[in-house]
Amino acid sequence: MINIGCVCGMGLGSGLLVKMGVDNVLKRAGYKEGTWKTEVLDTSTARQQGIDIYVTTSEFARNLMDTPAKVVTVMNLFNEKEIETALLPTYANVLKNKKE
Repeated sequence: MINIGCVCGMGLGSGLLVKMGVDNVLKRAGYKEGTWKTEVLDTSTARQQGIDIYVTTSEFARNLMDTPAKVVTVMNLFNEKEIETALLPTYANVLKNKKE
């Protein structure tokens, strides 16, 4: 299971939209549902154990760079094409490393 944290400022509306975007991108890419879990996190609760990948803006990414998780940054959290381009290579790499 790959744990993905969708980080926004308050962990409310925009985080939920990012979560939906991440889920849509992974489904379209053919990954089986249930092989990943997305969580909506705000900047103060984002630094938790067990997150493999964070998806966020560069503004919030600065606070996550010293975590063991991979940090995927996007300019527009609502643009699924941008999420796809940024997330899929990282997701594939994390998945490969978890299987090894």
